[in-house]
Amino acid sequence: MAVDVVWKGNEYTNSSDRKGQAPLIIVNHISAGSMSSMDSWFTSPDNKVSSAHFGVSKQGIIHQYVKLERMAWAQGITADRIATAPAAIVRSKGINPNLYAVSIEHEGLDGELTEQQFDASVALHRYIQAYVADHWGYTIPFDREHVLGHFQIDPVRKASCPGSKFPWKHLYAALSLPDKGQGGADSMEEQLKQLQTLVTDLKGRLAGLESQHQLQEVPAWAKASVDKAVAQGLVNTPTPSSLDLYRMLTVLDRKGLL
Repeated sequence: MAVDVVWKGNEYTNSSDRKGQAPLIIVNHISAGSMSSMDSWFTSPDNKVSSAHFGVSKQGIIHQYVKLERMAWAQGITADRIATAPAAIVRSKGINPNLYAVSIEHEGLDGELTEQQFDASVALHRYIQAYVADHWGYTIPFDREHVLGHFQIDPVRKASCPGSKFPWKHLYAALSLPDKGQGGADSMEEQLKQLQTLVTDLKGRLAGLESQHQLQEVPAWAKASVDKAVAQGLVNTPTPSSLDLYRMLTVLDRKGLL
């Protein structure tokens, strides 16, 4: 996977052994400072308390401070607070989250990412997923249970990390799409196959929904989305049909899949 990652870690960068744990989650953070201050702090001999695997600048530059084979000191919590963590995986694992997490710091204060920064972060999430799959044989799901914010692990000390403006919906939507960054005919053919499979699956689901709970009129809130689905041949006869169908089409439309 072609992602330009600049190695910045040194002999002073904090890290520990994963103790046999594979990375299972990606945790997003906000640096509350500049990229240069992040570089300085994560490589300083005076820093004895924290680190991160990656940092992403507002210009879309990616720095790495800790190898993925080791755990960074980024989202650890004391044992007595594990049971109250909002993230279900943290409660179920019952151990220090640093052991099975990959951490990404984003330059900034409130979580609002530049376009270059957002694109770089999406590419980095994909890079991490591919690296973990290659080295541990486990594919980190790009869902709300495995792509997290620091606040979902430590809602007391880090309630605002990675920031109120962090683009969660945009991030999950981007990660749900096929990877467009590989290039080449083979990659494009594979992406086409994935899209065809997705369309076939959607048609099957729509057919099932159409047979249930028929409504005689399209709800006003769904009409624009239904019209798009009809124009694309996903739906032959919009009425009568089910409420679930109209909801699904509206969601697909809002995610830009229609």
